Amino acid sequence: MPDSRIRVSRIIHTIHATTDITKCRLLYQDALGGLVFAENYFPAEDRDAALLYVTDHMVEPMAPRHPDDLSKPFARMTARIGQAFHSFELKVADGKAASAAFREAGCTVAGDYGVFFFVKPESTGGVLLEVCELPMPNDPYDRGNWNPAVVAGHACTVTGLDHIACVTRNMEAVLHFFTEVIDGQLLEDARTTLPQPGRRVLLRVGDTQVAFVQPDDTSTGPLGAFLAIEQNGIYALVWKVADERAARDHFDRKLELGLTQEGCVSPGFAIRPGDFFGARHEFVS
Repeated sequence: MPDSRIRVSRIIHTIHATTDITKCRLLYQDALGGLVFAENYFPAEDRDAALLYVTDHMVEPMAPRHPDDLSKPFARMTARIGQAFHSFELKVADGKAASAAFREAGCTVAGDYGVFFFVKPESTGGVLLEVCELPMPNDPYDRGNWNPAVVAGHACTVTGLDHIACVTRNMEAVLHFFTEVIDGQLLEDARTTLPQPGRRVLLRVGDTQVAFVQPDDTSTGPLGAFLAIEQNGIYALVWKVADERAARDHFDRKLELGLTQEGCVSPGFAIRPGDFFGARHEFVS
């Protein structure tokens, strides 16, 4: 029987909504060795963006050029969620066909520009997704000789993305969307105590691991606090580091970024989100 699920070939990037595109981009470069390969302005949404790689994962800091102009969708989104992770993007072969397939599956699609669009959190178990058929401009991944190890030797010692961490109130909706609507693979379904008791599901989506945690008590603890605010479901990017001591020294002593283990969904440590334009980056060795 043919597989009718929507095929996802890779996760292209994670969008980081910010109000200061220049300082945010520079922090990715200084803290995580981010390599910027493109910058752009999208008039339809009046927002600026930078495209960069942290080893093998692309991040797109994005900011409204006129944040007070709430007639524009990205300005409205930034006003709602503040500085935080906004979404991650799924690569598909045909944007229009994928949009029709998502709608047929009962998903709510928004911001549909034909070649890219968004699937709203109520359809996915709580996370906002961008879906696109186009390559990113100047993306080194598409050149045939891209090697993420080009950033090896940076003081942060990051070697790659371990996983994207998300929080949900409805794990069954997550599993339905990611394994029945799209062709995600269930890798693990287990209990966790980090950062509080709950259920943790690990999936492979395209070329990337994505973990969803559903806390037993959605009203308390750091995950309950996350669910209580306006957000789009992405809790953290969890990175692998070769040398935890060197990474801590780089973040703490050299860059004066606050570090914490509080609220971590991994057995490592995090840069305090307030020191990273609202985004939570965790590190495991």
